[in-house]
Amino acid sequence: MNKALLVFHLLGLAMGLSVPFSNMIMGMLIDKATPNEKAVLARFPQAMTRVGDIGLVLLWVTGPAMLFMKYDGFAGMPWTFHVKLTAVIALTLCVGYIHSQMKRAFSGDQAALARVRNVGKIALLSALTALVFAVLTFEPA
Repeated sequence: MNKALLVFHLLGLAMGLSVPFSNMIMGMLIDKATPNEKAVLARFPQAMTRVGDIGLVLLWVTGPAMLFMKYDGFAGMPWTFHVKLTAVIALTLCVGYIHSQMKRAFSGDQAALARVRNVGKIALLSALTALVFAVLTFEPA
């Protein structure tokens, strides 16, 4: 069961990390696109956001499941785990904020779009921090 949880956890990680990287590239393409192209290209970040949401849900389901099934909870976890968990919480808050701003951006609020891009960078930094500290926490001895 633990191996299956780990597979789904890593799948969630891959799905989640695909979003900021692909959306950064797509954002650059959208910025340089003609008005007709922008309308078509702008659908891609929305689709990728759904992929990231599914990945984040997978992480939140499988992470605690592995924590309690394999490691008997928080008690024995090193400080690096708590840094990782803090980064995951920050990432989740960023994603929630991005969703709220995307609704405004779709209503024509250009400032909201700029906030999405800025918070997206913080989300990426949080995700990478979580990844680094996950490796530091769970690497085999």
